[in-house]
Amino acid sequence: MALLFAKEVAEETWLGIWRIEESADWFRSQLMLDENENTLIDAIKHPQRKLHWLSSRVLIRTMMDTDQFIHLENDLNGKPVIHNFPVELSPSHSADLSALLISKKYKVGIDIEKMDPKVLRIKHKFMSASELSWVSKEDAIAQLYSVWCAKEAMYKLYGEKKLDFREHLFVDRFTYTGSGMLKGKISKGAYYAEPDVHYERLEEYMTAYVFQ
Repeated sequence: MALLFAKEVAEETWLGIWRIEESADWFRSQLMLDENENTLIDAIKHPQRKLHWLSSRVLIRTMMDTDQFIHLENDLNGKPVIHNFPVELSPSHSADLSALLISKKYKVGIDIEKMDPKVLRIKHKFMSASELSWVSKEDAIAQLYSVWCAKEAMYKLYGEKKLDFREHLFVDRFTYTGSGMLKGKISKGAYYAEPDVHYERLEEYMTAYVFQ
């Protein structure tokens, strides 16, 4: 098994990271899937997408430490919901890693991304001009990814679609330090929140997570 780590990050809230080294058949053998889920898996033709789906499900089962069937479905906004356990969860995956934030107490959101210099070309798509003004030249790529992951995590925390990353999701100026916390803002219509977002670099990956 390639569970990199599982740790409690807040009261009754846990973060888990899985390095994908196993085959799709191995992952499938570890799961208890219903007919609809098996049909869905069979319909996924892209090998990496299939591994992402399966590894996320195995990570959920591992973190929950249960032998029971996990009734997991997406709601109308595409947010995963477990119907037969009192938990909130948020999965994410990129390249060879799957990540999961799960909580019995809070709403949660997480994102993980493998870093690539291409982010320098697309930074204006997810950051406002004022946010771009304080990005460090020395740690630009890592800092940009910490913001990207933070906004993705807040998007998932919000749980509904139609959020614009430049108009509705914001990050206060911060100094990038490899891991830490930044102040986020979600503002759309009557909804407003200022969640603390935790970010952490894991080798060539960046992850950010939020609970509220």
